[in-house]
Amino acid sequence: MLRLRDLSRPPLGLLVLASLLSQSGRGRDCSAAEPIQVEQAGDHFVNFVLKEIELARKNLPAMAAAADFAAERIVDQDGQFLSAGDHSFSLEPVWRAGGIAFARQYLPDKQSAVDAVASANGEIPYYRTKEFVEHFTVQQATQRDVVLVGYENEKEERQQLIPLVEQLLRDGALVVFFGSDAGAKSLQRKFGKRDNLVALTHTVPDGGIIDVPGWKEKICSGRSLVNRVYLWAFQAELISAFMRRGKIPGILLSVTYESPQIWNEPLLQKYKFIPAFDVTPVEKHLLGDTYLNHLSRIVGSIVPGQRKKFQQAAQWIAEARRSRQTAFALLIHGLAPEGLPGDPGLFQVFSEGNAYYPQMDKACKKNDVAFFVGYNWYPTALADTVAKAGGKQILCFTLVQDQPPTPAIYGEVGELKHYTSFAELPQDDNRIYIDLKFAQYNAVLKIPGYPVPALETSAFAEDVVYWHIVADTIELLAQQKR
Repeated sequence: MLRLRDLSRPPLGLLVLASLLSQSGRGRDCSAAEPIQVEQAGDHFVNFVLKEIELARKNLPAMAAAADFAAERIVDQDGQFLSAGDHSFSLEPVWRAGGIAFARQYLPDKQSAVDAVASANGEIPYYRTKEFVEHFTVQQATQRDVVLVGYENEKEERQQLIPLVEQLLRDGALVVFFGSDAGAKSLQRKFGKRDNLVALTHTVPDGGIIDVPGWKEKICSGRSLVNRVYLWAFQAELISAFMRRGKIPGILLSVTYESPQIWNEPLLQKYKFIPAFDVTPVEKHLLGDTYLNHLSRIVGSIVPGQRKKFQQAAQWIAEARRSRQTAFALLIHGLAPEGLPGDPGLFQVFSEGNAYYPQMDKACKKNDVAFFVGYNWYPTALADTVAKAGGKQILCFTLVQDQPPTPAIYGEVGELKHYTSFAELPQDDNRIYIDLKFAQYNAVLKIPGYPVPALETSAFAEDVVYWHIVADTIELLAQQKR
């Protein structure tokens, strides 16, 4: 069973902490967002996400209990912090802006992954190198370790969950499962109650979660996003559990902010916890609650001021489908909807973490539509390629408030260009710009006295924009059928 502790919490320190936490983000109010007005199909997805954030908030006590249990292993036994499951979930906490620097992917077939990629040569991004796989993956868990397990695709979960958890329990690891109540029940039927098996669950159904009149199947995957909401809220509680033990974990700075990575290197190579750091203990639920407030505010802010852009984007994609033009989805890591139950397959998909899509030079034709769901920089090469081909482009990335000290250099795309306003960018009738509204360098939670914010937000904004426009497009196509 989980062991709970009553830890002291200095009132003054917590008052200062609450004040500092409220200052994080993009300078807006951090209370939970109200549901948005429903005017088109995609609005249902926004309200679904807002509802699930509030349901996650009710589960913070369970997350905090699991986090305390995990922190005991990681701090007292020098255990590893690992993640496992399908590709998307297992990489979600690893090497992420605002993430815990010592997070690693559990990958039993590590050698095959190493053999499949090239060595670093200065021309390809680090995440596509042998060095990355060797550093950020662990082949075997031990009884000291904590392993987060989850799947974005329920089909893969049904095939892989039981044997994966069976191996981890055999190794003695603490397993924290993120998924549906049904998934947790399948684990309990197989393994019974175990002190080293914890489930943090939701009730999101399999498949799509939005009904569009005239369309035969529900659309938009819900559980993939909700699993990640629980994952990051749990990490908020884990950070606070570390702090109650006098420890601050290294928190990674976005690779889009600085080159070289002078902040991240020591965290990745030298230590797990920041040495000689005066740590203010944090009460349970405070970091998780504050993080969910930020997330709710971001999700609720994306559509209302940009609604006409969403409507125009859906019209372009629907028209491309009707006229047999190609609609491309150009994605980065953190958003992987292709093949998920609920994805209607509107797009030809290219996914690359540094927004490098050389395939588009030949693939994009006149009147095709390029739907880019990116990060916090303008994809110059992609935009130029689509413009040259005579295509339409929907460019979605977050604007920043502050430029980095020196521009970051990122793989094949070179210098990353950040903008504070879309007015600074090329304008024409074939371009739509949508602000993703997430925190400018992704992480959002300010920890007192610590210079780098924690906990990522970008993937949630990307999910909302992608699925909103998918739903809006399907609504238009279904109306044509009727």
